[in-house]
Amino acid sequence: MPVHNMLYQEERISRMRVMVADPFNQLRDLIRDILLRGIGVGQVYDAQNGQDALKMVREVPCDVIIADAGMSPIGGIELTRRIREGEEGVDPFTPVIVMSGHASVGEILAARDAGANDFVAKPLSAKILDLRLRALVDRPRPFVRSDNFFGPDRRRHMHGSYHGRERRAREGDRS
Repeated sequence: MPVHNMLYQEERISRMRVMVADPFNQLRDLIRDILLRGIGVGQVYDAQNGQDALKMVREVPCDVIIADAGMSPIGGIELTRRIREGEEGVDPFTPVIVMSGHASVGEILAARDAGANDFVAKPLSAKILDLRLRALVDRPRPFVRSDNFFGPDRRRHMHGSYHGRERRAREGDRS
């Protein structure tokens, strides 16, 4: 990466406001420390659950939300869904990273279908968190809207093999 791009990336990260929503104080403290000292994020706010996170991001808009899937009364997947559906006072384009200690395929798909930008499995590493935040800065995916989905484009890789009017070659293709 050219030096001027790295400096721009570091500047953007140093100005970021990140919301961390997790029911465990120790994990929130650990993630805050990684974000502030390890990655160089500007400000970190925290909440014990998705309901508190929604209240807080209405008052202090955040650049990224990192939310645990299993919180109560509102978990990270429901939080993402509400944001994407236009929760009053919250930018529906706010990037959301859902995290989970279970990370089942069903949970990952549910987070994706709710409009999450990314999903990370616990235990988190500083390296993974850093890579995911930098990907949001360096390679933001465009948002798409359809009858039953609003969120970041689910396609991560662009293939040059498409040459026709219709994206899918035959009924049932998912590529």
